Amino acid sequence: MKIQKPLLLIAMISQLNATDITTLLSAIDKQPQTLLDDVAVKEADLQKRAVDDKLMPKLDGFLGYERYSHPSSLRPVLPSEMKNPNATLPFSKGIARAGANLSWPLFVKSLYTLKKKASLMHLAAKDMKKISLLQREASVIGMVAQLNYLYDLKRALRAKKRSILETKKRLTLMVKSGRVAENQLYILNAKVNDLDIQVLSLETSINALQAKLENLTNIQVRSKVSLRQVHQVNEGEIFALKPLNKKLEASKLDLKAAKESYYPSLALKGSYTYSDADAYNNDKDIDSGLAKGGIYLNIPLFDSSKQTNFDRAKLGYMKNRLKIEDSKRDLLIQAKELKREIAILKKSLKLSKKNIANQKRLLHIAKVSLENRVITQEEYLRYEDALAEARANLSQKKAKIWQETAKLAVIYGDDLKEIVR
Repeated sequence: MKIQKPLLLIAMISQLNATDITTLLSAIDKQPQTLLDDVAVKEADLQKRAVDDKLMPKLDGFLGYERYSHPSSLRPVLPSEMKNPNATLPFSKGIARAGANLSWPLFVKSLYTLKKKASLMHLAAKDMKKISLLQREASVIGMVAQLNYLYDLKRALRAKKRSILETKKRLTLMVKSGRVAENQLYILNAKVNDLDIQVLSLETSINALQAKLENLTNIQVRSKVSLRQVHQVNEGEIFALKPLNKKLEASKLDLKAAKESYYPSLALKGSYTYSDADAYNNDKDIDSGLAKGGIYLNIPLFDSSKQTNFDRAKLGYMKNRLKIEDSKRDLLIQAKELKREIAILKKSLKLSKKNIANQKRLLHIAKVSLENRVITQEEYLRYEDALAEARANLSQKKAKIWQETAKLAVIYGDDLKEIVR
């Protein structure tokens, strides 16, 4: 029981430090990078609202005092006032005014087109948010796979060290009996020291990866993280092209809106002005209210900036069209390459497992041959190296499969939380 208690305590501490991949992936949703993507989506929604605002009525109030060099009218003069010589005429050099102006675009064709464009850009921002999230999830899976590889490599080096130390024990007995020269132990000691240096170098790499993972998830990872694929990547349409397609459609609408800027527009305009002043002809106080309203048709006759805007929109459409053609070709080739590479790695994985079993048998034979002085120390150490390398290659292939699978999921827009557990 005394022996079991420390072991149980170590197991409990290990369990507390252990982190599963689902927790790491879920933690990404709460990080600043993801929140910034949320802000980008909200900004795109505000752009859509900004276009709607341009179609809404606009009401402004004003208050002011005007001074003129000659008497100016508060309002139009009525014919009856002109006939009456004693009438207080609505003219003055100093006039206080207050009132309101109303303007309401009734029909502006380009604004309706720009509203559709803003809606598309909002949807594109949502797609980009998903892609950015998937890319960060893929990065986490890739880092975890690489971290697991480094842990396996460290374990392989330590297993190699233990194996050499066991050989050293037997060799020490042979040195004491005079069967083997003492300098043979120096070779093994140098090899053990070299392994310790390699392990320390690995610790540096592990520490760097742990820092990157913590930056993405705000979680400290201090041990291996289990990775298990529960679903295959759903190879449907290339999701990574969705936001580009929407941006292409948006640039087409931008071009359409530039053409429509030449169309006439219809607007309702109105105003009310209250004026107060001292009449110039008898200095009596006079005030007056004047309201007016009307519907106006604005017909663009000449504006060189409209042609510039049209040319700019045309270039923007061409740029997006070429960009999507290039991206589509690139992503299709990349997807094919990843699928082929994953298939090759899986086949290689089976061969690597067989290779480890063979290297174990060869190492056992080498140890017996070393004791019987059939092979030299250098030859024996080559078998130790071969087994450690075989183990490292197996772990490296597993890491590579996970990294390539994550990249493929990003291309097709598959939720990595549903693929890996």
